[in-house]
Amino acid sequence: MNIIKQAVSVFIFLFTVSCDLNQDYFSNSVDDDLEKALINEIVDSWHLAASNADSITYFNIIANDNSIFQGTDDNERWTKTEFKNWSREYFKRKSAWTFVPQKGRNISIKNNVAWFDEKLDSKHMGRTRGNGVMVKDGEIWKIEHYTLSLPIPNDLINGVIDTIKNSEY
Repeated sequence: MNIIKQAVSVFIFLFTVSCDLNQDYFSNSVDDDLEKALINEIVDSWHLAASNADSITYFNIIANDNSIFQGTDDNERWTKTEFKNWSREYFKRKSAWTFVPQKGRNISIKNNVAWFDEKLDSKHMGRTRGNGVMVKDGEIWKIEHYTLSLPIPNDLINGVIDTIKNSEY
């Protein structure tokens, strides 16, 4: 009978431990939903600030001077400071650039780090895609890294590859 009690005890212990290990650490708790809503507002405000040529708001949403912005060109990898210098002339216009976020931004959060991907539309580039990493500093989410890219339909990719190979890149 002792063996049966021990076996049941071991089973209960292992079952309890396995249930705890299977917790979903990316769950949608109420706090996560509130944080995602806040992140959505911040990223939308960031895009709107560029559209309104509001450089102060735009660059205040970027975390720090070493944060990274990557554009669509292979040479467009800038720190916040470099990006601010590069874009200075754009922010002197009525609109620096306009990317309109589409519904359905995907956001994941782990502790004080969030990452997202989004689809954007713009008049000059058409459909684009953005991917970002945000860090929470106190109560405020800031963009630490952002990459803007152009999605290329699979049936067009070979032509795009050939064009790039044949360019003075």
